[in-house]
Amino acid sequence: MDTTIDSLKKLLQERDLRATPIRLEFLELLRLNTPSAVTLSVIQEACHNTDRVTLYRTIQTFLDKGIIHKAHQSKEEVYYALCNSNCSTKAHFHDHLHFKCSSCSQVTCQHLNKEIKFLLPSFQINKVEIHIEGVCNRCNTTT
Repeated sequence: MDTTIDSLKKLLQERDLRATPIRLEFLELLRLNTPSAVTLSVIQEACHNTDRVTLYRTIQTFLDKGIIHKAHQSKEEVYYALCNSNCSTKAHFHDHLHFKCSSCSQVTCQHLNKEIKFLLPSFQINKVEIHIEGVCNRCNTTT
C-alpha cells in the first residue's frame, strides 16, 4: 500500500475520523498542491463523484478537527490548505501569512523568519490573520 495514503489514514485516525474514499481523495488533492491552497471550485471538480452536502460536511469536519484551514476568501472563491501538525480539534495554530498572487491567483502559505507580535493595550488578541496580495516570485520573474 502507498505510504502517502497510509499517512493520510493515520492523520484521520488520530482525529477520530474514518478514512472514507472522499476524505482520502480530498486530503490527497490538498497534499499534492502544497504549499498552495486549493479553491473550492477545484475541490468540487476533483471530487465530482461526491454530492455537495457530503463535500461541505467533509470540509466543515476537517476545519473542526484542525486538518485544514481557510487560507483565503474573496467574493469569488474560498481557498483551503492543509494545517500543520500544531493544529488540533481544540485550536488552529498558524505562524504564517497568506499571499495571493494578483497575476496567477495562486494562494500560498508563507512562513515568517521572525515572529510578529501585536500589542494593543487593554485588548485581548485571540486571533490574527494576515492576507497579502501582490505578484508571486514565479510571476515576477516571467514579467
